[in-house]
This record gives sequence, structure tokens and C-alpha cells, in this order.
Amino acid sequence: MVRLMNAIACLLFLSLSCQAHARNSAEVISASNPAGMVITLLNMGFNPELTTDPVGDPLIISRSNGGVFSVFFFGCNETTHDACQSIRLQVGYDRAKPWNPVEAMQLSAEYPFLAVRLDQEGDPFVHWDLYLGEGIPETVFVRNVRAFEKSVTLAAELVYAEEKADAAE
Repeated sequence: MVRLMNAIACLLFLSLSCQAHARNSAEVISASNPAGMVITLLNMGFNPELTTDPVGDPLIISRSNGGVFSVFFFGCNETTHDACQSIRLQVGYDRAKPWNPVEAMQLSAEYPFLAVRLDQEGDPFVHWDLYLGEGIPETVFVRNVRAFEKSVTLAAELVYAEEKADAAE
């Protein structure tokens, strides 16, 4: 009878462990599951579209009130383009005239998680890289996306400040 009770206790423990693991797995965001990331972005109010980049890796393009942002995937298997390890959240700004590189670097100083680069036309692109590995909690992913969203909205004010000042004159 004691063995039967121990066996039932073990089965109950395994069942609860499996349920807990299933709940935790559902709440993990990883670069190896772009479709799951799309669902999370949808739940956040974005309008994401899952596609592929020119080399075949996943790419998410999303439109929001702040414009268009992209999610690039890195560390993917070179042949199958899956098992990705990291992502880059990126927004590009289209200025009327090239932006001064010194001012672009001030943006990085003001928003330390944002990296800034200028394209050939002098338009700034800002990005936020996340290494996800085996995955991060969905709540952490959501906080990062919201922080990125806030940062790029505030960054837009700096990017377009000169143009707004010229228009006001």
C-alpha cells in the first residue's frame, strides 16, 4: 500500500511539473520561434507581418502609431534559417537632409540601449539588440519592446528637431 501511495505521489508530482513546464514554455519568447513573437506583438497592439529577409532568415515588419519597425533575426542556421539566437528591433527615420553624425551620436548618449547608424543618405537608423538564446520570459520581452517603442518615439523628436525648427520659422 505504501508503494502504491508513493507511486501515486510521484505521478502527481510529475503531472504538476509537466503542467508548470507547459505554462512556463508558453510564456517564453525566443528567436527560434518567430511565429510566437508575432502573436505577442499582436497582443501588444502592433500589426506585425512575418516574412523573410534577403538571405532567408525570418523578418518581422510591424506598423504602429510611431511608424514602421522591423525585427531582424540573427544567429540563425545558415541552411535552414531556423534556430535563431538573437533579434534586432530597428526603426529608420527619413530626414529631408542628412543628419550630422555628431548629433546622431548624441542620440546614443541620451538613450544608452539604442545604437545609431547613418545610411548612405545620412538618414538615421536606431536599433536595440536582444540576445534571446533559449528564450526569455514574455514579460521581459514585452518590457523591452515597450522601452524600445518609448525610446524611438522620444528619439524622433531629436531626429526631426532641426526640421521642425526650420518649418516654424
